[in-house]
Amino acid sequence: MRRFLVIGDLNVDIILSGMSEFPELGREIKCEDIRTVMGGSASIFACRLAQLGAKVDIFGKVGDDDHGRIVLNTLGSNGVGTKKVIVEDSIRTGVTVSLTYPKDKALITFLGCIGALDPSDIKPQLFSGYDHLHISSIYFQPKLLDSFAEVFAEAKRHGLSTSLDPQSDPLGKYERIWDILEYTDIFLPNEREARGITNSTSLEVALEKLSSIVQTVVVKCGSLGAVGKAGDRKVSVKGIKIDPVDTTGAGDSFNAGFIYYFLYKNKNLEASIQFATAVGALCCLYVGGAEGRITEKDAIRLLKRSA
Repeated sequence: MRRFLVIGDLNVDIILSGMSEFPELGREIKCEDIRTVMGGSASIFACRLAQLGAKVDIFGKVGDDDHGRIVLNTLGSNGVGTKKVIVEDSIRTGVTVSLTYPKDKALITFLGCIGALDPSDIKPQLFSGYDHLHISSIYFQPKLLDSFAEVFAEAKRHGLSTSLDPQSDPLGKYERIWDILEYTDIFLPNEREARGITNSTSLEVALEKLSSIVQTVVVKCGSLGAVGKAGDRKVSVKGIKIDPVDTTGAGDSFNAGFIYYFLYKNKNLEASIQFATAVGALCCLYVGGAEGRITEKDAIRLLKRSA
């Protein structure tokens, strides 16, 4: 049975929803709901992958505070192994404030523990006993940015396959990304990231450029679906129509669905993207990226209904 290791951001999301307009300086608006839940791209990915049935452990840092306990409790209750998580009382757990609207959101992040992982924290023995490594949000982990290529290389020396969702670079530079992609087996950007990384206006061109380096590339296109290429096989999958409540974590849930079906269930590229699209869509029916519990049966049932 495959075992998965996830490295990345552990934080909480404070989600404000039910606003009728976007806030402006000097004006006050009301929201209908506010919730504090576990957030973080890596954390959400790990939870959704575990919910689907995979064996998953996560590595990262949290502060010794109430927000850190929310993260650890949520991970544990979803079946994610947390023994490798480092708890430090000298740092505060990161927080992302999410202004959430039905079809989009605006985010403000306090890095805290998110940017606290250091290259010295990642020892070669970390990879022992695992089959696959997934990393998320590299541009919110500045201390590790120059080391991610070596982290992936070390994982591959231990026999692990690798996957990456870079998340957006706030500076728009996407530094070191091509070095990391040399050791990446599965690349999972969204369309904006794929275009930015390749400096392409065409999604088709971006996919070709990325596929020349990475064996399997899947580009998420939001409600429009996703496109992917593995070797000579190229597929396009339409999105599933839903009435979204909150899009937080949809991309990370998509990633989990794809990795689960493609690696854990050994399905083909098209079936894996279809399954991932269903998992991402189901995530949007909950407030919070890892809230609710999405199973393999849930995703398959949605696919059948939308066929």
